[in-house]
Amino acid sequence: MGNRSAAKAWRRSERQQLRNRSGRSVAKTSVRRAEQAVASGDPQASAEEVQVAISALDRAAQKGALHARTAARRKSRLMKKYNPLLAATIAAKEEEAAARKRRGKKEEATKKGRPGKKKKE
Repeated sequence: MGNRSAAKAWRRSERQQLRNRSGRSVAKTSVRRAEQAVASGDPQASAEEVQVAISALDRAAQKGALHARTAARRKSRLMKKYNPLLAATIAAKEEEAAARKRRGKKEEATKKGRPGKKKKE
């Protein structure tokens, strides 16, 4: 070690490395969990895990543990995996709503009776 300021800089860099390692680890773990949730096919759990992972990546980038473009790239890759599941969920909900609407029209027709025929009194 050269002088006192170099020693101080060394100690500071050691503390920063520990902080950055922790932030990177949290981000990587949350991304891994989100990818597993997406692979399982559960839309609700996936949505929550993806949100947590994106938040962790943004936090790590903000604190300097990850480069901003690295965080953006990882978020993009995660969303590429999540979007097909999200699209399938939305399509299923729309299909269910359309089926419900069709059932409602059939029930209305049966309640009214046959059109064009008068009821006997």
